[in-house]
Amino acid sequence: MGIRFPEANYFIASSRLRPGLDGGYTVSALRRAQQFAEHAGVNPVLLTFDFWPDYDRVVEEFSAAGLMSGQTVVRNLLQDARKNPAFLRERAVAGKPSPLPTARLAGEADLDAQGRPWRIIAMDAETGTIAHTDFLDLEGRPVLRVPYVTGRADWHRAPILITVFGEDGSPLGSLEGFSALYLAWMQHVIDTSTPGLASVVVCESRQVGELLADLPGDDVRLVHTVHSAHTSAPYQWDSPVDGLWASWLDEIDRFDAVIWLTDAQRRAVEKRFGAHDNFWVVPHAVDVEALPDPEGRDPNLVVMIGRLAALKRLDQAIAALAIVVRDTPAARLVLYGDGPDEGRLRGLVAASGLADAVEFRGHRPDAVESLNQAAALILTSTYEGQGLVVLEALARGCPVVSYDINYGPSEMLVDGENGILVANGDIRALADAVGSILGHPERLAVLSPAAHESSRRHAPETSMSRMAEIFETVLSRPRRYGARSSPDASPR
Repeated sequence: MGIRFPEANYFIASSRLRPGLDGGYTVSALRRAQQFAEHAGVNPVLLTFDFWPDYDRVVEEFSAAGLMSGQTVVRNLLQDARKNPAFLRERAVAGKPSPLPTARLAGEADLDAQGRPWRIIAMDAETGTIAHTDFLDLEGRPVLRVPYVTGRADWHRAPILITVFGEDGSPLGSLEGFSALYLAWMQHVIDTSTPGLASVVVCESRQVGELLADLPGDDVRLVHTVHSAHTSAPYQWDSPVDGLWASWLDEIDRFDAVIWLTDAQRRAVEKRFGAHDNFWVVPHAVDVEALPDPEGRDPNLVVMIGRLAALKRLDQAIAALAIVVRDTPAARLVLYGDGPDEGRLRGLVAASGLADAVEFRGHRPDAVESLNQAAALILTSTYEGQGLVVLEALARGCPVVSYDINYGPSEMLVDGENGILVANGDIRALADAVGSILGHPERLAVLSPAAHESSRRHAPETSMSRMAEIFETVLSRPRRYGARSSPDASPR
């Protein structure tokens, strides 16, 4: 093994990792952990901060899907708190009771997979809305009382007091907000890891990154990855910054490294907010498999893989297919995924007379295997962080027809060589591009091997070599305690 990370405790921190939730984000975070282990000799501990009691079952499901292995270690904030809440009690501030309204219980306690009570939801006696949730230890005793935050997208920044209970079940003190809770657990995780080593925390979600920015310790390094575009519509470099991203951008000088998936997004941020010496670019990586037998590829099949949500603009793909089938009646579109837009999309298919040409197959962990048989993958997203599914397609020799959006497609596709880039939102051009492949096996015979070969530029060894360089650099420098930025160069 030629790639070695510097010796340290490595953690990959995520808000949550659960099957069927968060789509490509979850897959890419788990793939990164796998690539750490397989290509750099490091088995990172996966940290999840959500209030969920059954991560043992989650590990089993991800292992069955090939996204975890028997060596994967997952730690969860709630599970640690239920097993041994001492770390919370040590950091609770006495004399600050949580000012919660009078509440009544909403029935019996919820049970975990082992049949043990793990939470009790309490309702506001006057409004009938959720007031707070009591989380229980393995013996059913209260550990945390967390107020229910509503009406704000940045719930994780809400100025709440989280009550910590003592061994006798009475309030012991409180933690000021989710930040204090996250920091208490993260410090506990570090304190219970291999002593004498620095700790590298790779934050995979902005919520977690924001709340860990104040994590103390000269032997700690915070590295933050970016998975999505940071602007709102129309998603250009000078478009309004998404509200949740604005607060995260205030923290960018406080991370030892910020990792962008594409050069384009890094340049867009620098153009707007200035250059930063902690910026790096490491694209997603994909394992390159043998080129599938061309005889097994269906020249009339296109697929889409992702959530059935408005930002994916699957309605435009369906509209394009309606044009394609006029010249290629055998053309078929298979959609993998589920989501809030499914009902509307099914109605659109029926209204367009495409019931025999479009198939909804729902969420399937093995959906990417369909790329071994498809003639093309379509990507019509409004925006992407990079678009891992594009790499999955190329690695299987499946050409990609994609809108030229921010960010990613133009850095993975060479128009006319391994796929086709189409002007953003041009449905007619999308139909023409798809139609130039479907029913034309001679063109597919050229595009498919070129797509497969191009995926080698994104092999895991390349990304892991870059990650090794980042870790060596940040560990050779003092801990970065930069001041909060004020990215106000243009309206948010």
